[in-house]
Amino acid sequence: MNAFLESTAEKWKPVVRELRKLVRQLAPDLTEAMKYGMPSYVKDNHVVLYIMPASDHVNLGFYDGVDLDDPKKLLEGTGKRLRHVKVRGVREARNPALRSLVEEAVHVRKRIGRPPKGW
Repeated sequence: MNAFLESTAEKWKPVVRELRKLVRQLAPDLTEAMKYGMPSYVKDNHVVLYIMPASDHVNLGFYDGVDLDDPKKLLEGTGKRLRHVKVRGVREARNPALRSLVEEAVHVRKRIGRPPKGW
């Protein structure tokens, strides 16, 4: 994780740290692991969440994003199951709606168990 953070653009390091803190606080049962070159949060060898810096934001990704209730319309993406939220600052990382999505992602994964077949 340290090498990943060192390779992250200075502008996005505080956002990555804040998102990491958020996930670890709200989802202590998930294991943090480097998967696909980014910090991922795993339950029973299946990724639930990930943090991925981009050039103009940091994605907080949800592998079961299509199953999440998103009343604030934060989730983006058009994939089969995956959705993400573009986070552009520490203040956005502290958004209560984002906290709710993280908590729900953990709940949904517990409810459905492993990802759907073909995922």
